[in-house]
Formats: sequence, C-alpha cells, structure tokens
Amino acid sequence: MRTLRAAGLALVGTALLAGSLMAGSQWLRDRDATSEVKGATDAVPRDEVARSISGHLSLPVIPKGPRSVDCVRDLRAVKGARTRCTAHYLRGTDREMTVRVVRVRGGEITYVHDAPHR
Repeated sequence: MRTLRAAGLALVGTALLAGSLMAGSQWLRDRDATSEVKGATDAVPRDEVARSISGHLSLPVIPKGPRSVDCVRDLRAVKGARTRCTAHYLRGTDREMTVRVVRVRGGEITYVHDAPHR
C-alpha cells in the first residue's frame, strides 16, 4: 500500500514538473514577435515594437506589467539590428532592454527582447 502511495505521489510530482516546464518554455517562446516592415523605411515603427514588448511583459508570469514602453528608434529590417527600449512601471521604476532582429523574411521581421534590466 505504501509503495502504491509513493508511486502515485511521484507520478503527480512528475506531471506537475512537466506542466511547469511546458508553461515556462511557452513563455520564453512567446518573447519573439513578427511584424510587417513598412515599405518606405524598411523598418518596423518604434511604437509597434513598444506595443509588442508591453504585451509580452504583461503575461501571467509577470502579473504587473509596465504601464508603458518606449523605444529609442524604429527597428530596421536587417538581421542583427538592435534598438533600446525602456519599460516604465508604476512605482517609477524604469527597466531597459535590447530588442534584436533574429530573422528577416520577405516583408516580415522577427525580433526578440531580452529580460528587462537596470
């Protein structure tokens, strides 16, 4: 009887761990975004990049997302291009991050951001 109980607890623990890992990997995968490049500038406007990042930082893993996000400049459609963005939180805390282009395909670019830092 004790063996069955121990096996059941081990099975439940394994299932919980697997679920947590899947949720965490989904959150990490969702840190990338794909946007269409604006024709004349070959870039994604900084306001669109900021909206995308704000949505990512407001996921359930981080319940209190930023009140706003500002980016320094548009994100060029060149693999490896970067821009700096700042997330503004309620208590006056600002966190900077880097946004980087990881793929350019036709009229779309995929970009990722690192975790907000001081």
